[in-house]
Amino acid sequence: MVWGAIKADETRILIRCPDRMNSIGYENVLKKALLPIYEAHNILQQVGASCHKSKVVSSFLDKAMICVLSDWPAQSPDLNIVEPLWSELKVKVTSCKPDNIEALCRACEENWDKIPVPNMKSLYESIPRRIHEVLKKKGLITRY
Repeated sequence: MVWGAIKADETRILIRCPDRMNSIGYENVLKKALLPIYEAHNILQQVGASCHKSKVVSSFLDKAMICVLSDWPAQSPDLNIVEPLWSELKVKVTSCKPDNIEALCRACEENWDKIPVPNMKSLYESIPRRIHEVLKKKGLITRY
């Protein structure tokens, strides 16, 4: 499992996660990966995984003064612009045909860094359209 983040300034990071993710493991991932790239004007968007919403992680995010986007429809990848990048990464990594976990992680890291900047920019530009569509559909499935 990997954790990844992108920023509008084209910064991106991808790191390997513990085999089993719990609140403490996720907090460590955030300390290692998010804190070095986080800036006061950033907003963290995460999915509704239980370790993301745990008291331990919520407390850490509060103490670190990390702004979290938390008011969006449950189970909705529609607003999460990282989801299309996961799909793109999966296609690229599959074509590498990694034969062990180390090769898989290496392929993920190498291909994450190769995702074209215009792909990331267009995802950021799609946010207002995504929000409009989710509101129009009242939180139900959209074309995103």
